[in-house]
Amino acid sequence: MKVFLAGHRGSKKILKASSYLVKKYLPVQFEINYLNYGTYNYKNLHGCQYINLGNFRKGGVDSWSSYLYKTFQNIDDEFIIFSLDDYFLSKNLNIENFNTLHKALKNNTNFVSAELSISPEEKYNKKFSSSDIYVYQNNYSFTVNTQWRIWKREFLLEILKNTSNPWSFEIEGSKYLNNSNCFSISHCSDVLNYPEISSLSNRNKNKISVLGNQEEDISDLITLGYLKLNQLVLGQWKIGTPKYTDFKNNQYKILDLIKDKDEKRFYKLMLDKCLI
Repeated sequence: MKVFLAGHRGSKKILKASSYLVKKYLPVQFEINYLNYGTYNYKNLHGCQYINLGNFRKGGVDSWSSYLYKTFQNIDDEFIIFSLDDYFLSKNLNIENFNTLHKALKNNTNFVSAELSISPEEKYNKKFSSSDIYVYQNNYSFTVNTQWRIWKREFLLEILKNTSNPWSFEIEGSKYLNNSNCFSISHCSDVLNYPEISSLSNRNKNKISVLGNQEEDISDLITLGYLKLNQLVLGQWKIGTPKYTDFKNNQYKILDLIKDKDEKRFYKLMLDKCLI
């Protein structure tokens, strides 16, 4: 299956690290494509492909959806994987559970998207079996997001046609999906565990989050020169982002900084899924 990871000029600095992890944790049969603007030396992408969407993003961030629409309109794959490029993988893909989701999409015309990530928390409730397919209800706020997902390409095109930027894609795209007769699904067990916190954020410019990434991977990426130790932080908090070096030996200590019980519970779940 083809994977498309969308970025921007500012995310080019993490492509070596991102592609290293993608190649480590995904099976070789997946074709990885990074989408960005301007040229890039694809030889640094560990066998992944680089697609230049244009030298400049005319129209600014509000043209984000239209550029992707044009790209996906020109391929004929029934299913693709789509995500932003700034999520660092931390665990191997569970191919059995992945295939279960793929089969569900193929067999049910009303299923149009399958989330591969850890969320939503509710699917780990005891009322579900670990082998169950979780179906997002149409009152869920983010049935569409920029996390790793399998998409029926034709429905993804519909959403892109009716949205503009990444935030519109998630918010308006979710409304569009929720008002249709279609549904997003997920697996009630692990598929592709990775920290759902973006490695990049305007909140912490020039910093890169490695919260939820394996210590061995972080060390390797620093040794290879793909990441710099003094740029690494844990999370993308609005106020006060801790340095990676302060929690290097035990990322779980960061939970002590979180006051909200629900937020703390989610971050513990994320660390458990990504690190254990």
